[in-house]
Amino acid sequence: MSDKHVRIVAKFTARAGKADELKKVLNAGVKPARAEEGCIHYDLYRSVEDGNVFLFHETWQDAQAVETHGNQPHFKTLMADAEPLVAQPPEVLKF
Repeated sequence: MSDKHVRIVAKFTARAGKADELKKVLNAGVKPARAEEGCIHYDLYRSVEDGNVFLFHETWQDAQAVETHGNQPHFKTLMADAEPLVAQPPEVLKF
């Protein structure tokens, strides 16, 4: 992979009793994100140790692809729908 690729790890933690609902919201964003031109990979995981914790592991072509992703209607919908279901804002790390 090129050094210009951007890797993202985003952690979402569901409010008590909201994990299954959050899973549906997050899963709905996977297919459209993978279809984006700058997406190299976009995977969603659920912790086996704490079912309230979800992790996106993403690789994008470059910073522009990340910016474009953040402006997509499906991403904005995901974030708006997830907001009332999460215990705190998602933790996002970029590499």
